[in-house]
Amino acid sequence: MRKLKCTLLGLFAAALVPAAAADDVWHLLIEPTFMGYEAAWPIPNAKTTVLVPARLVDGEVQPLTRKEAADSDVTRNKILASAPASASAVLATLKPRYVRDRNKVIQYAVVESDNPLTASAVLAPEFAGIFAETLGPDLIVAIPNRFRIFVFPKATFAGLNISDLIFTEYKSTAWPVTREIFELRRGKLIAIGSSQ
Repeated sequence: MRKLKCTLLGLFAAALVPAAAADDVWHLLIEPTFMGYEAAWPIPNAKTTVLVPARLVDGEVQPLTRKEAADSDVTRNKILASAPASASAVLATLKPRYVRDRNKVIQYAVVESDNPLTASAVLAPEFAGIFAETLGPDLIVAIPNRFRIFVFPKATFAGLNISDLIFTEYKSTAWPVTREIFELRRGKLIAIGSSQ
């Protein structure tokens, strides 16, 4: 009987502790189409990559579901209003690493972290500005997985042989994103091809 009372007391106490709620900050993930997300928006010209609205719940990415959309007041406009600021907050935690050739000339930048929202940083309004002095105003980005972004100057991108690098990064992770390559135009991704 004592065990039953302790068990019931434990269950009652657990019921009083609120479940970890998702924050109200919306993020736009850049994700592969093969994941079959319930809510996903197209990226211009992309064939295998979409934008997925999501929140963080206990440090885990939780994509928007149809049920959640139907049961709450979340709208596309609300998500689009929240996402740029959340991308900026992610970007503020990241520091680019520059890869140089043997003459010390910057070839491209790598932005990486353990944060599952890392790839969303490309959607921050100030993303391109961070690289304007080092890579120029026109950028090409590759996002092989959730944790790594490659940023290239558009002017010299065609001369770089990085297809194998992107493919390897894409294949060597539990969270692949895409082998597609994007141009960044006024804070928007536009697919321009694929690395392989």
